[in-house]
Amino acid sequence: MRKYFYTPPNVLKKIYPNSIWDSSDNKILITFDDGPTPQVTSEVLKQLDQYNIKSVFFCQGENLEGNSKIINDILERGHTVGAHGWHHNKITRMTNAKILDDISKMNEILSSQYNYEIKYFRAPYGRIYPYQASMLGKIGIKNVMWSLVTYDYESDFNKVKYAVDNYLNSNSIVVLHDSFSSHKILSKSIDYLYESIQKNKFEIGIPEECLK
Repeated sequence: MRKYFYTPPNVLKKIYPNSIWDSSDNKILITFDDGPTPQVTSEVLKQLDQYNIKSVFFCQGENLEGNSKIINDILERGHTVGAHGWHHNKITRMTNAKILDDISKMNEILSSQYNYEIKYFRAPYGRIYPYQASMLGKIGIKNVMWSLVTYDYESDFNKVKYAVDNYLNSNSIVVLHDSFSSHKILSKSIDYLYESIQKNKFEIGIPEECLK
């Protein structure tokens, strides 16, 4: 039977001291990986507007191409775009040069079309070597991990509820996915997360404050 790690072991935070694991201002940060997926991300944006939530969308480079409207919508609504690899490959199997080249390609698209530059990176699968995280820091890009992963991509709402009920803290960085794999349960997952935050009297922060 598979064992689920909803929150990372504390030892990892010591191994990766240059990475961000928790929100820095005691407020919750909600993040989305693997998009943009127009049919999914557009629904997420409307829901975030409803709750006045500002999020980080860690995008795959290949998904930036041909999705200019949804990228523009993300930025116009005051959200943040981060890098999540070009093809969602494990960067532990990539050279530093390849990692930087992928980020450079993303920046070329974002800077030329939206006058925007990437400040944050999240490794696909969360797998990154400490020296790679350090390398990103040297070029001004923060490696953002998480303190609560919901496994929404398995399309099992009970796992999301379990994660939120047992591991949500006042400074959590929460991972959801604006992808087809989580689409069926994503809306109610966001609802449940928001309701739980309110019930616990926690606050939701904005990316630039949470990721200082």
